[in-house]
Amino acid sequence: MRQVCIVRHGPPEVLTLQGAPDPRVTPGTVCIAVQAIGVNFADVMARQGLYPDCPKPPVVVGYEVAGVVEAVGEGVTALVPEQPVLALTRFGGYAERAWCQSSRCSRCRQGCP
Repeated sequence: MRQVCIVRHGPPEVLTLQGAPDPRVTPGTVCIAVQAIGVNFADVMARQGLYPDCPKPPVVVGYEVAGVVEAVGEGVTALVPEQPVLALTRFGGYAERAWCQSSRCSRCRQGCP
């Protein structure tokens, strides 16, 4: 899959498109085919090196995504593959696929995003 990575702190030009392995689901998690991401204040601050909770570069930020569930981990019962969702990922949202705890996902109607 492709993801956008902050390779060093700086202006928008430090964002780099790179390849990465597809995320794997683990118990209680889901993998989401990302269709839309939010670009928020924390993402910009992280890119500039001013967000204290962000890991050091290289890092893939992205705190929220919208997309479709591709796979669910063991114990996930509230979501199913092909279910449209909104999710809070904390990090890793600037990617073609993202994973997160199923409890951080909300189902949404068809046609969303």
